[in-house]
Amino acid sequence: MLPTADLQDNLFYRIILYSYWFILCNVYFFLLCIPASVFLLFQWDDSNLFTWIIFFLVNIPIGPALTASFSVMGKIVKEKQVEITKTFFQSLKVNFVQSALFFSIQCILITILMTDIVFLNNYPIGRYIRPLLYVLLLMNVVVGLYVYPLLSRFFVTNKSALKLSIWCSFTKWKTTLLLLALLLLTGFILYYIPKVSFYFFISPFCFAVMLIMNNLFQDIETMFHKRH
Repeated sequence: MLPTADLQDNLFYRIILYSYWFILCNVYFFLLCIPASVFLLFQWDDSNLFTWIIFFLVNIPIGPALTASFSVMGKIVKEKQVEITKTFFQSLKVNFVQSALFFSIQCILITILMTDIVFLNNYPIGRYIRPLLYVLLLMNVVVGLYVYPLLSRFFVTNKSALKLSIWCSFTKWKTTLLLLALLLLTGFILYYIPKVSFYFFISPFCFAVMLIMNNLFQDIETMFHKRH
């Protein structure tokens, strides 16, 4: 039998191990998406306001599940090892309220902005206002690309997480562009091969995000250490 150190350096072993981590993280993520999936399958009625309210509520766990997935992938990027079940559910417990709050606010903002965009299609003034709404929609998405990874890595207040996410969005252009490119690539893959990729996309996506943000996280850690 190979020694532990040699085994961990074995390429085939690493591929199997990473595949196991990715698949299990996907399973945990989609377990928390079951309420929304079941509701869409059996109860959807887009003409009923109550339906939309329930749909909003059953989607709330997706935010914490996303943060937990980032936490798992961040640990893999940083330490090359992870106790996946412990890390996922510990992050879920610690970050549930913050992640649910941010996810709820983002969903509300997206709903308002999309409703306004559709509404303004019927009015001439819409051609002047809609570009601004699209910019706000993009900003909301970009902030989301930062806020959940930040929550998964640092213990920060809601205000600090939001300020830090906005600051990174506008000052770390290279990172922001890479994250947007990754998001577009993920959307492209989901669009063209949805049946296969939908059930496997979250772990590779979160891993790539944490890989892109790894140097930024190190800079933020240095900044925090200097302040304290």
